[in-house]
Amino acid sequence: MTGLGTQIGALLAAGALAVGGLLGAGSDRPAPRTAVVVDAAMARDGRALLDPRLRAIDADVRVPRTQTEANTDVRYFAAAGYDRVIVAGPRSTAAANEAGAATERASGLEDALAAAQR
Repeated sequence: MTGLGTQIGALLAAGALAVGGLLGAGSDRPAPRTAVVVDAAMARDGRALLDPRLRAIDADVRVPRTQTEANTDVRYFAAAGYDRVIVAGPRSTAAANEAGAATERASGLEDALAAAQR
């Protein structure tokens, strides 16, 4: 009987730890959201349409091909309340200037990737 009591006690303790971890993991403030808008010409990697490093970052990524797409992407992220919007490339930077949105300007893809990981 002692073995069964010990096992039940251990099971209850493990359950309490799991529930405590779930309750403690939540917070009132969601994690900051980051978006990266990089001109399509800068986002390529050789023949690949999208540099694989852009897939790996923890950010929403848009790769506009035209000025209209860049304007839409930057305005969308600004209106959606993203904490950080990083732009790279002449179209994306012009879109940020036109929208008047608070954005971080990156000089190129490498700079945008580094900024997104900070």
